[in-house]
Amino acid sequence: MAKARCERCGMPNERDRRYSSQPYLPVGYPSSGVICGRTTCRNPAFAWLTLDEEKQYRDKGERIFSMDTAAAKIVVQ
Repeated sequence: MAKARCERCGMPNERDRRYSSQPYLPVGYPSSGVICGRTTCRNPAFAWLTLDEEKQYRDKGERIFSMDTAAAKIVVQ
């Protein structure tokens, strides 16, 4: 599941999930309406894809990814 994090908060760091080393821009960034997922942060966010999602992006042209809740999905450029 993709995560939304701003430039300041950076790449998510989780034990059970590895993320791409580069962020992806949501369509319309920075006015996309995607906000950093950190509790106290309100900055526009990048999309951080898992390694599996990044492979789908590169190899299959996938551009729509689920976030870590079922509340929203994100489209990347």
